[in-house]
Amino acid sequence: MLVADFALEKCQSLSENAIALTQKLVRYKSITPEDAGSMCFLIRKLQSLGFDCHEVTRQGVRNLVAKRVFGPGETLAFAGHLDVVPPGPVELWQCPPFAAEIQDGRLYGRGVADMKGAIACFIAAVESLLEQCSRGSLMFLITCDEEGEAEHGTAVLMSHLKQQGVDHLPHYCLVGEPSSRKTLGDVLKIGRRGSLSAHIRVYGRQGHVAYPHNCDNATHHTSRLLQRLLALEWDEGSAQMPGTTFQVTQLNSGEFVDNVVPGACDVCFNIRYSSRFNEAELKRLIDDILLDLDLNYDIEWQRPCAPYFNQADDFVALICGAIESVVGQVPMLTTDGGTSDGRFIASSHTQVIEFGLKNDNIHQINESAQIQDIADLAHIYQLVIQAFCVEETQIAQRQAQQLAALT
Repeated sequence: MLVADFALEKCQSLSENAIALTQKLVRYKSITPEDAGSMCFLIRKLQSLGFDCHEVTRQGVRNLVAKRVFGPGETLAFAGHLDVVPPGPVELWQCPPFAAEIQDGRLYGRGVADMKGAIACFIAAVESLLEQCSRGSLMFLITCDEEGEAEHGTAVLMSHLKQQGVDHLPHYCLVGEPSSRKTLGDVLKIGRRGSLSAHIRVYGRQGHVAYPHNCDNATHHTSRLLQRLLALEWDEGSAQMPGTTFQVTQLNSGEFVDNVVPGACDVCFNIRYSSRFNEAELKRLIDDILLDLDLNYDIEWQRPCAPYFNQADDFVALICGAIESVVGQVPMLTTDGGTSDGRFIASSHTQVIEFGLKNDNIHQINESAQIQDIADLAHIYQLVIQAFCVEETQIAQRQAQQLAALT
């Protein structure tokens, strides 16, 4: 067999393997937080590739840490989730949501883009390089609790690893969330803003509207609180990270009766904050306002998520270079969007980047991805893994062989 034919066959094999694995994973009806058999399949697959697999289960949620050491060097992890959101009205799909059918160059199914396709691509890329890997380590961090409250998923996995010591944490982590917008590789997420929600109940005294001197209107007190909160001035952000924003998400004074003064009023809000703030500072800021207004209240802080920002320029450059090599695109570096499991992984020891398929139809009816995008993502991941686990001399020899074959 000619070298050129061999290289072409390997290329086709990687693409076909990535597509076939995507179809296999999509066919598991793993609606959050159920794995529906997908975790068992994944464990068998990774074990066949020489990975040591360890399950971490919490509250019935299955999570997986899988690792293979090839030699001295740093550890690259891939983080992903097998759980998907419900498909919605099945009759509105042009093909069954868990059939993983291919039509007109697109693979349809719930979870194709978010994010079983990325998991399949990384596995296929690993499989294509096994014979060449001789340094560093690869790790998989897979959960079935990302689309829900994410209480028993990646946070549990990271806690498990930290308990074993810092040496068990990966140096770098690639999260396969669908980050691309219009074309594969146009966006690379190098961080995320933090998020902090709160529920405040302000108390007054219920009574008849005709006798206000006998009442204490809770909605009036809540109005004063909102005026102060909405008047807060936040940072405008930077070129790397959007500024901090405050949004009221619910306001409720109970069942409406025209002649009753409300005795309690609930207000909920969310703060999306840049790395210029931290959770403790925000809580102290809100607490000071509540104290200054001398309100009778209860407050419950909810779903805290710390911001993170990738300082590892080499890691960013590596993935940008891989993207440009495969699809000819230089990605835009962003930190926008909602939260992701990257928030649980990022630390002073672990740098995190999010990169996966396009997000233009995730969580929608007829979620799908282009076959070519799945193939290209597998090749991008292959280049990233190669940089960590394949000796440079082997890479140079392979490139020289391919160039000679083409000429």
